[in-house]
Amino acid sequence: MLQLQKHRSYLAVCCLILTSFLLSSCQKEEEAPPPRPKVRSQRSGTEQAAVKKAEPKIDYNKAIAVLETEKGTIEIDLLYDIAPKTVENFAKKVKGRRYNDAKFYRVEPELLIQAGAPVFQAEELPIEGSDRKHIRGTVAMAKEPGASVSSATDFYICLTELALDEEYSVFGKVIKGMSVADKIVQDDKITLATLRTGN
Repeated sequence: MLQLQKHRSYLAVCCLILTSFLLSSCQKEEEAPPPRPKVRSQRSGTEQAAVKKAEPKIDYNKAIAVLETEKGTIEIDLLYDIAPKTVENFAKKVKGRRYNDAKFYRVEPELLIQAGAPVFQAEELPIEGSDRKHIRGTVAMAKEPGASVSSATDFYICLTELALDEEYSVFGKVIKGMSVADKIVQDDKITLATLRTGN
């Protein structure tokens, strides 16, 4: 009998110790702060600095579009003073590489050549009419006959003087490479379009 009482006492003490241990463990777990989520760093410090570096602003009053084609290079002086919205749109497309690999899909020998960027959605621009004549080297935005808006992507270069009215947005003039423009045939490509600031 005495041995049974000792055994029960021993079990009671063991249960008490186990209960105390479990309670203290739970308290420690409750006291521990939860883990904090962290944003994973996806770039090194130098890469982050490069991203933060702002692109140089283009002075549209002095901007030159450079079209490298399969036949050579054509340089276009952008006429911001007479067609600011059209120039900004064209420059944005060039900077966005929209004209890289674009085709001259329409060629009227000795009259005009026309190219366009791929169209992802209907893009139109208000017509910025002016009294500039469509002489050789004139660059303007195309439009549908009778339309009151211009295409925001398709442009043409005059190879000779054309009797077109002021309902077309003239936004540039070729300052170098007209002999290259004369050689363009249908489906020739603009391999690279870039912008630079003229003198």
